[in-house]
Formats: sequence, structure tokens, C-alpha cells
Amino acid sequence: MTYLLTALLTGLGLVATTSAAQAVPPGMHYAWQVLGIDTAQCLSQAHQALESQGLELVQNDATSIAGRSETATAMFVCLENQPATTTVMVVVASDSDDQALALREALKQAF
Repeated sequence: MTYLLTALLTGLGLVATTSAAQAVPPGMHYAWQVLGIDTAQCLSQAHQALESQGLELVQNDATSIAGRSETATAMFVCLENQPATTTVMVVVASDSDDQALALREALKQAF
């Protein structure tokens, strides 16, 4: 019994180690800019940018909007600093750094 328990725990330890070693964090990239627009305009432009890249909208609230595809997730955050001055940040995550960077640049252009 002790041998079986030891073998099982050793096997589970190897599986856990192997899974952790093989796990690759997603590529996550961001950019921000201060613009002379209000939060509503920022969110509207962000919505259009996400749609232009074929991302399915998955979240929308008072200051942010997000979309995703099968391979990437993107989120815009719009923070109004003073009337008609908003900091906009776009964050993109994907398993592929190249894909995340390309999507970030496409979203910046579409915004």
C-alpha cells in the first residue's frame, strides 16, 4: 500500500511539474495616449476599433470595453482626467507575441 501511495504521489508530482514547465504565459502588450475627447467618445471609438478587427464584444461598462477572438483578447480603458481630456489604454493578450503586437497596432490604427 505504501509503495502504491508513493508511486501515485510521485507520478502526480511529475505531472504537476511537467504541466507547469510547459505552461507558457500569454503575450500581453499595451499602449496608451491622452486625447482631447470625453469618455463616451473614447468608448465609441474603441467599440468601432474592436469590431473592425472582428473581435466579439464580451464586456462593456462605464470606462472600458473588451473583445476577443479565438486567439486573442483586447480591452480598451478610457479614463477621463478632466472634461474632454481622456487617457485611453489598449491591452492585448494572446498566446502569440507576434499576434498580440499585430493586433495592438491594428487597434491603435483603427481607433
